[in-house]
Amino acid sequence: MKTQFDLEFTATPSVIRTARDAAAVIASEIPEDRVDDVRLLVSELVTNSIRHGGLASTDWVRVRLSMGQGKIRIEVHDSGKGFELPTVPVDPSESGWGMYFLAHVADRWGVDRAGETCVWFEIDL
Repeated sequence: MKTQFDLEFTATPSVIRTARDAAAVIASEIPEDRVDDVRLLVSELVTNSIRHGGLASTDWVRVRLSMGQGKIRIEVHDSGKGFELPTVPVDPSESGWGMYFLAHVADRWGVDRAGETCVWFEIDL
């Protein structure tokens, strides 16, 4: 797989949009109907890191995007304590849809916890 970008941000809400917009760098390389899926899931995972990961504003969130072998892979790493993985929003009229979207849009996804939290997903091209 070829890494398209590997970016690290401070854990502030303003980076959610920056990370989502950065994911558009691959727009010309993937099917048009998957660009919004990638941007949505990047935004949701970075949001989860910042809102639920127990991070301070001086902590970091890292977004790594790579492509190859017929798929795109996104990893969102943070130095936080992690969070529980709900599959259905607690209050559907509010927030909490991130993991639901992840489970229904990504072809594969998972969570790795080895000193840091890494939530990743893959979308087949």
